[in-house]
Formats: sequence, structure tokens, C-alpha cells
Amino acid sequence: MLKIDGLHKSFGDLEVLKGIDLSMHKGEVVVLIGASGSGKSTMLRCVNFMEMPTTGRIVFDGKPVGKIHDKLGHVYYVDSDLAQHRAHVGMVFQHFNLFPHMTVKQNVMEGAKTVLKLDKEECEHRAMKYLEKVGLAWKADAYPSSLSGGQQQRVAIARALAMEPALMLFDEATSALDPELVGEVLETMKELADEGMTMLIVTHELGFAYSVADRVMFLADGKILEQGKPEEVLTYPKEERTKKFLRGHGAFRLPEPQLD
Repeated sequence: MLKIDGLHKSFGDLEVLKGIDLSMHKGEVVVLIGASGSGKSTMLRCVNFMEMPTTGRIVFDGKPVGKIHDKLGHVYYVDSDLAQHRAHVGMVFQHFNLFPHMTVKQNVMEGAKTVLKLDKEECEHRAMKYLEKVGLAWKADAYPSSLSGGQQQRVAIARALAMEPALMLFDEATSALDPELVGEVLETMKELADEGMTMLIVTHELGFAYSVADRVMFLADGKILEQGKPEEVLTYPKEERTKKFLRGHGAFRLPEPQLD
């Protein structure tokens, strides 16, 4: 479904990603963890080409995105190709970015209408289908200002799902929510995982990562430092940087020394 080879991303003199390699299969859930500034969000934004890779190659559904420009391997991108790619990759952000002047249903319809050019009847059908999926069909005619933060984020998820993407990206989807609202969004994401949605998730919710991920990757300084099954990385990490990060989140404890 997704293959990343040698992804580098720099902003001026600051190199944020320093050679990311990743392969994901259809139906797989991969969770990225790491300290702020480790490159997790930049990596997601490169996958959706909201940020353009400095070097490296992204292959989606077996097709390389962009074309090799020269013998040095530089890639150039055509806007129409990127638009087609983004139509198959849904993204949910930390902030909901709903249009305040549109109803919930209109917000969910917008992408299918403007990007996919579907007719109004199909857009409305998709909107209600995915609002039902996230448990908010009853709020279809409400405006975002009347919703809780958790409800707004679930609408944002429905909006992404209405594009019927092959891959869903979640960039700290719960970090802007009050603690009591986090659970309802995580439950929606868990249901998507259970249904076989291919998902690449950035989160600090380590309990969620443990229960949902097929694979956990720990990023540090723009590199994947450690990866494996959740029980391996989150319970028995090998790298000292991973251990330090997990201790800081109360999620890892070294075994107590054995007394003779």
C-alpha cells in the first residue's frame, strides 16, 4: 500500500527527516511515537505531499509518486498527479478545520463534491453514511460551533472517510481535546482499525497504540530508531532513547533488580 525509500526533508538548513524507510501493507495499522520535534508530523505531511520531500521516493499502491528528473535521482511532481494521490489518502489533523458557516453534513460533503466531483445525491449519501459510522448522523444539520471538541473531530474523521481513501493518516488527532473527550475519538479510530482500514497514526496515547497497532515505530532526530510489535517496543524496548521516552510517559518500567 505504501513504501517510503530514503525520505529526507529539510527546512532551510534544518534537516527534520534524515532518511526514513517504511513499508506498509493493506489493512495494517502503524503508529508513530516519539518526542515533539522528532519528525513524526513532518513525515505524515510528506506522505500526503502537504510538505514536499527534499529527497527520497514515495510509492503508493504500487505506483511511484512523481517522476525521476535527473541522474542524481531528483524527483519532480505534477500538480494533477499530487491531487490524484491526495484523493486516495485521507488526513485528520490535530485541529478540526471545519468550515463554521457550513452544517455538519455540508462539511462532510465538501471534499467529495469539490475534489471527486460527485453529484449531490452521492455526496449526501456518503455524508450520512459516514456520519452514521462515527455516531453523529443526528447532528447532520447542526453547525460546528454547537458541537463538543470530540464531536467536531469525529466529523473531521467522517469528512476524510467520505472520500473513501485507501489510506488514513492521523496527526495527533486527540491532542487538542479535553481529556474527557479523548476516548470517543480513539474509539472511532479503533473501530476503523477493526474494520481493516489502513492507518498511519501519530499519537502520544500509548495505551491506544498498544491495543490497536500492528507495528509501533519510535522516531528520534528524524530517524526511525526502533520498530516492532507493540508488545516489543512499548514493553521491552531495546534502545535507550526509547526507554527514556517511555519512562517519561509512565509506560515502561525496568525490571526490579533481583536480590541474592
